[in-house]
Amino acid sequence: AWQKLAQSDPQSIVITSGTGSGKTECFMVPVLNDLVRQYQVKQQPLVGVQALFIYPLNALINSQRDRLRAWTGAFDNNIRFCLYNGNTQESVKASVQSETPNEILSRKLLRSEPAPLLVTNSTMLEYMLVRQVDAPILEKSQGSLRWIILDEAHTYIGSQAAELSLLLRRVLHGFGVSAENIRFIATSATIGDKDNKSLQRYLADLAGISEDRVTVIGGKREVPDLAKRRHRYKKNTAIEEMMAIDSGEKVSKARYQALSDHPISREMRGVLTQGKTPLTLSTLSNALFPEVKEIKLKQEKTLAWLDLCTGTVSSDKSKPFLPIRGHLFHQVINGLW
Repeated sequence: AWQKLAQSDPQSIVITSGTGSGKTECFMVPVLNDLVRQYQVKQQPLVGVQALFIYPLNALINSQRDRLRAWTGAFDNNIRFCLYNGNTQESVKASVQSETPNEILSRKLLRSEPAPLLVTNSTMLEYMLVRQVDAPILEKSQGSLRWIILDEAHTYIGSQAAELSLLLRRVLHGFGVSAENIRFIATSATIGDKDNKSLQRYLADLAGISEDRVTVIGGKREVPDLAKRRHRYKKNTAIEEMMAIDSGEKVSKARYQALSDHPISREMRGVLTQGKTPLTLSTLSNALFPEVKEIKLKQEKTLAWLDLCTGTVSSDKSKPFLPIRGHLFHQVINGLW
């Protein structure tokens, strides 16, 4: 992604990879690299929106604050960012603003000195294009826009995709730039990467660019191989025997090796890391203990093995034998989850 986005001829990409795998860094590093190089040449604060980050939810916008503060902190007010949504205050005290010189905290300052990094949503972007009070943002950013990032791109389907496509064309017109000079980036943990051609067409149609300018970049999880089984343990070897190895200790090379040799823990690891979709507890327990008839008992056995496998590491710096992510759904009102 870095190599593609660093080319002098603007290229666009679709990034498909799992949650927490580094999609944001795929585009954030090239964007910041571009801005830093400009600052090194000009040696003065960059003013005017150059990178537009469009997120579907305010929670996702706010989640970028710590990351952007860390990335831009060393440049003081020379490379600034702004989170522009309904929560952005009209004005803040100068003493408050001075505490975070790399982040524009108010609409008033954004209008007078537009940040090169603007993080917003489609609704606020719509307002910005039509409200007279926001006109200075566009006026002071004419010809500057170089990047448009669409995060969680899978949320834009059907009429929403059509509306976004029209909005992007208005954005280009408002900022005085053409699509050929913009690097468009769409990211998603949900869109599959089986049919790259359709993903190319998806972003090309959204952005109004040719398909040959769009590259699909997919990331897959790498699962380290386990050592070859030594057959020291059989499937009927009780979990208590595994738990007794360095009992109570999370770091245990001996227990990690034992789990690598036990049929149940090996099968559990394989089922959870090689599958393409999440598994329910019922599905997992039926796969591991088909011989157990009582549902509650087989699920308790499964949970016990999950606890042991996720709570065992071979060293302080290594990952658990089985690193997993759990999604819990709670019924709070009848019919609402």
